[in-house]
Amino acid sequence: MFMQLRKLDKPALLIVPSEKEAHSLITKIEALFYPTHDVLPFEEIPVSFKVRKQRIETLWKLLNKQRIRVVTTIHAITRKTLSPQKFKESALTLRKGSLLTNAAEAMWNLGYERSFLVRSGGEFSVRGDIVDFFGPMINVPVRLELFGNRVESIRTFDPISQRSSGYLNQITVLPAREYIGEEHRFDTLPGKAGSNSTILDYACFDVFVWNLEECQNVYYRREQENREFLNHDQKKEYILFSGISYAEMLKKIGSIKEIDLPRSIEEASAKPRTMYQAPVIEQEEIEPGDYVVHKDYGIGLFTGIKKMTTFMSTKEYLVIKYEDSTIYVPVERLDRVQRYVGDLNVVKIDKVGRRSWRNRVERVRRDIRSKIENLVRIHLLRQGIKGQCLSGDAELERQFSTTFPYVATEDQVSAIEEVLSDLADEKPMDRLLCGDAGYGKTEVALRAIFRCVVSGKQAAVLVPTTVLSRQHYRTFKERLEPYGINVVLLDRSVGEAAKRRILADLKNGAADVVIGTHALLSDSVNFSDLGLLVIDEEQNFGVEQKEKLKMLRADINVLSMSATPIPRSLHMALTGLRDMSVINTPPFGRVPILTYVAKYDQRIVKSAILRELNRGGQVIYVHNRIQDLQNVRNELRRMLPDVVMRMAHGRMANRKLTEALTDFYSGKADLLICTAIIENGVDIPNANTIIVDDSHRYGLAQLYQLRGRVGRSNSRAFAYFLYKETPKNGAIKRLQALKEFSGSGSGLKLALRDMEIRGIGSVFGLEQHGSINSVGLLLYKELITEELSKIHGEVKTTSQKAVIDTEIEGIPGEMVIPSEYISNSMERMRIYRKLATASTVEAIEDIRKELEDRFGKAPEQVVRLINLFKIRASAFARNVKKISYKDGVLKILCSKGVRIGLKRKHVFNERHSVYVIYDVHDEEVYRALADIFL
Repeated sequence: MFMQLRKLDKPALLIVPSEKEAHSLITKIEALFYPTHDVLPFEEIPVSFKVRKQRIETLWKLLNKQRIRVVTTIHAITRKTLSPQKFKESALTLRKGSLLTNAAEAMWNLGYERSFLVRSGGEFSVRGDIVDFFGPMINVPVRLELFGNRVESIRTFDPISQRSSGYLNQITVLPAREYIGEEHRFDTLPGKAGSNSTILDYACFDVFVWNLEECQNVYYRREQENREFLNHDQKKEYILFSGISYAEMLKKIGSIKEIDLPRSIEEASAKPRTMYQAPVIEQEEIEPGDYVVHKDYGIGLFTGIKKMTTFMSTKEYLVIKYEDSTIYVPVERLDRVQRYVGDLNVVKIDKVGRRSWRNRVERVRRDIRSKIENLVRIHLLRQGIKGQCLSGDAELERQFSTTFPYVATEDQVSAIEEVLSDLADEKPMDRLLCGDAGYGKTEVALRAIFRCVVSGKQAAVLVPTTVLSRQHYRTFKERLEPYGINVVLLDRSVGEAAKRRILADLKNGAADVVIGTHALLSDSVNFSDLGLLVIDEEQNFGVEQKEKLKMLRADINVLSMSATPIPRSLHMALTGLRDMSVINTPPFGRVPILTYVAKYDQRIVKSAILRELNRGGQVIYVHNRIQDLQNVRNELRRMLPDVVMRMAHGRMANRKLTEALTDFYSGKADLLICTAIIENGVDIPNANTIIVDDSHRYGLAQLYQLRGRVGRSNSRAFAYFLYKETPKNGAIKRLQALKEFSGSGSGLKLALRDMEIRGIGSVFGLEQHGSINSVGLLLYKELITEELSKIHGEVKTTSQKAVIDTEIEGIPGEMVIPSEYISNSMERMRIYRKLATASTVEAIEDIRKELEDRFGKAPEQVVRLINLFKIRASAFARNVKKISYKDGVLKILCSKGVRIGLKRKHVFNERHSVYVIYDVHDEEVYRALADIFL
């Protein structure tokens, strides 16, 4: 059947009941996927660009008579779209010399969303003669450079660096949405949407349907849900788009061929095509109202940028308010200022000139130094201990690796290789494995445990919660028992008789692997021959438990796992001091979780649950007050009487908790109503919707971890963060941050700073919050790196960037980036910071090229500014401390004993190492300095 579909000489359309079957078929018949919209009718979030791209790309290929095979669902083919005629008329083909009048209006009419920087699909930007856009038919954004209304050049560019990367002869600009012009104001308005066109109007298809009866049932269930939604509240007016009717669809198709495909395809795993994902941004620039840290003066409040003229020089200055004064920082000293990252509830503004700031920094530095010295002691101690060399069995390990049901990422492969290499060494392993939730740390642990057991040793896995212990027990037992490996569980859910038997088995060697909570640290637990200890989320254990861990880990192999990300810069700095593996890449096909923040509404809850259940998934509903949990269940039961529900919380009897979780894991229950007990541990690929009510009561890290419970398959996952009362400002910011940073790996973003703080804590094994809050996270990381760079011996040093401290004063003229050139104040600040931290003339010249590439020809003020920074960098490299100009006299102060050699007529004061040049006119100053330094 697959071969028959491949050999068709005309477009073929294969309709299946759901996306699960569609994804399984794509690679088997070499087809494109035409999805339906991935949002519910009431949701105030747009259809994802990934879905829009797939739909528009498919329609364009059909419009151009390409013989393609398309796999789609019953809902997707009934969704209205652009008519073929309108699609063809709207497409713009541009080449050098093409006329493009009013670029902004043209892009808006094609459904693009205006943004200052184009980073994601469907965005456009106009900056002077530069037009950037990211369309659906190419996986990189495109930059047009205009001369008047004519296209001068067409280039692709990198969405992260924003630099041009190549040239194109021509480009076809396709719509970014399926409703364009005035229509995209009403994306879902029937009658206004232009036509009743669907994909069926784009080609004369051979149409095949798999499981026609199920397709009909799915279609009518969705129609019923839409009617219920509309009838629920007659007071409110909704604009909905459901599509053409089933009868209209059948009329468009004409004849249908029903086919029977092997049921096994439902289990097939297709590797999706790679597609650009929005970049992870590790830092944001400061904005007025932000707390900032000046390295010399401490924590202050940034109030804005002010243009000022001093000594004939016009520059922009950062205005920072302190408790007793206000300071003005010239933009060339922006490298001394950074955003304060820490607990805003405890932050205090400093007083300028007091020693308290310097003393505080020194205290933090000493604290860091002592922790690093402790790490060094542990590192050297373990270096001197002869451990257990676990060489394993290559063939058995190869067989075991094939039981992993997914494709391992590059980071996973690297981590596995590093861990196995450690185990094969005589020195005992002490490795920290970091990675976001769902990034595959468990598989790395499994490979290590398998190596350990086939080498004749026992392995123990220590976890902080009962829920997580049962999750790991189920997973490890399923993977390891086929190889004759005995896996046991030791936590509070185990009865006394079973516990005594397990303890005996551990002592006599009958048990190979034990999964347990802090019960494993009991004095009654004795191993026959323990070779590996895996610690999951070590930072969640108490002080007393950590002391016992230290006693355990002297001569055995230890693998610690943390779902809190480690900053890449810190990871590099710690190389050689603490063995670390970092998994930063999400599994193949992982789709960012669609995050929805709204006031609690029964319609939202009901529709979200039914949407997930209708596509064969499961739902997690989180309410964190145990006393209210039964009321929540009763309310959900009234809404959804036919849905199978289970309830879970920490005060339940062990047997009942186990039963509830087992029913949900096995698919017997559709909906799990629980507390945040599932924050760590629940890993169910079939659960792709989570609803958290009273979400404003949670911390950002906890919300982030809760969201990580879903989205562990290739299906689109949904996270609903609902609130019943208007949250305070801080809570709103947390929820907004979650909504904004929903991409894979977003734990590394600055907005999730408490995750990063916990990550630093997991490296050093101690709480860092007090020290970090006193100086801010960014400075704290710098201090760590500085202290690490002082360590020699077996530990690599970290090179430090030169801090340019050459002063330039009184140079006449305006040296700023005007808002007419770069309108976005955050981007201006970013460029200023980039110039301030560039330490060579070559680096500053590269910034100049970047500006002209991204914003067009630089105005005179910017040229002067760049030249000023070049002169400063060159002067610093030649040991010049200060350059000043006043009343026709140019002075160059050098470090003691330094001579720079000038061609111009000058006077040199050897005692003070000052060169003095007289009779320099204002307009000659730049040329004079360029002659000397450039």
